[in-house]
Amino acid sequence: MRPRPIPQFSVEPIGIMTYANGVLADPDNQQVYLTVVNTDTNSVIVPSGTLSTWESTGTYQYTFNSTQTGVQGNYEAQWYYTISGSPRQYNDVFIITDQMPYWQNLDYDQRQIAAGIVHRLDKSFDSTSGGPYLQEMQQSGFNIYEEVAFLMSTEALDYCNYEFQPIFKPAFEVGQNAMAPWPTNYYGVLATQTYAHFVKHIARNYIEQPTPEGMTAAWMNRRDYYNRWMDLYRLEKEIADKQLRQMKRWYMVGSKRSLLVAGGLIPRMFVNPARPHFMYAAVNMGGI
Repeated sequence: MRPRPIPQFSVEPIGIMTYANGVLADPDNQQVYLTVVNTDTNSVIVPSGTLSTWESTGTYQYTFNSTQTGVQGNYEAQWYYTISGSPRQYNDVFIITDQMPYWQNLDYDQRQIAAGIVHRLDKSFDSTSGGPYLQEMQQSGFNIYEEVAFLMSTEALDYCNYEFQPIFKPAFEVGQNAMAPWPTNYYGVLATQTYAHFVKHIARNYIEQPTPEGMTAAWMNRRDYYNRWMDLYRLEKEIADKQLRQMKRWYMVGSKRSLLVAGGLIPRMFVNPARPHFMYAAVNMGGI
């Protein structure tokens, strides 16, 4: 699995959850220790024997300060604890990256959605680290976690808010300071739409593909990557749009009046489509 990213100079937690027989349980004396090492330089940023913070049963965390996350590179957190006197150790790797403003704006549940989308494409193999080949191109600046967070916060949300009826107004948002937060009941819809738009985002980045001429050297022809990714996008879009339409049906509420046509109840909003009644205000007050 791809190492989790931590943006440079950020104040971010890392954590561990301890289980016994499949159930969250505390180790001996509710004590979990850790040390964190930069594996590129072998420098220690959190000394051995540092006690982590107990959050709840079986859940422990340590929060980095901006100095500890100041150097980009590969890191390893080593967690130590004992269960019934038996010592245990778990190693967790992560990477400190460049700034990630869209990723940092997401709350932790939304970051989990983004991470899940990243792992859907991690098994693409035309790159050394797994995932799309674009990561290999230095000029692309392709940070897959930040790219997914960007698509979730912008293009995917715009599509969800303004495609199909009803139009969401005020528009839903994601992030820690969202004025109209995306409903948690529909995180699955947000995930499939973000995934579909991310696939399209990859495709359009293959637009500029030069054709070598006047040369005999062997070269890797990736010109059809655009078509391949677009074919996948059309498939994923169909699935995502079905989910989005189902979601929007819940918000397409009119008056109680209806008429009976061939045994079916037809709401007034469909009888008189010129005067639809979309009662959306209740949603922003904790409706559904």
